[in-house]
Amino acid sequence: MTIFGTILIASTILTSCNTVQVAKFASIDNVMDLQTNITLDQVIAKLGSKPYNVYSNQKDGYAIYTYKYKVIERKVNPKFVNKRGGETTGTEVYNGKEHTLFLLFKEGKLESLVTTDGRKDSNPLILLNNTLYTISADKGNYILVPTTTEESNSGAGLIFGKKKK
Repeated sequence: MTIFGTILIASTILTSCNTVQVAKFASIDNVMDLQTNITLDQVIAKLGSKPYNVYSNQKDGYAIYTYKYKVIERKVNPKFVNKRGGETTGTEVYNGKEHTLFLLFKEGKLESLVTTDGRKDSNPLILLNNTLYTISADKGNYILVPTTTEESNSGAGLIFGKKKK
């Protein structure tokens, strides 16, 4: 075989290897281990990487960082899916879907976290002066209604501003 033939075969082998680009991601198991009042450095240590992106960094001490994470599922023999004990058989694999985790820091400490699914599935909330409010729309205005465990018939709230059309 000639040198040209060897180079041709080697280049064919090397260029036929496909790669894909993916974001660094954490597992849901590591996300579940996060606790409030830890620092960003402690979050980085628990999740295994620096944040994916900076969502917000404000002068008043608030910062929001985002991470990508994936849910762990199992590949199992279809015969065991609905059988008792099937939940522990098979191989753990990452679900292909990436989720986003938002981490809210105040003065360098983790204050809260929310996921994209959490944002989508929950009511919009805001905390003012240690009172939790639900943000709702009423006749073109955003209204802040104090959130309680009891039903309130008054409907009284704070007008937050005009709703954009």
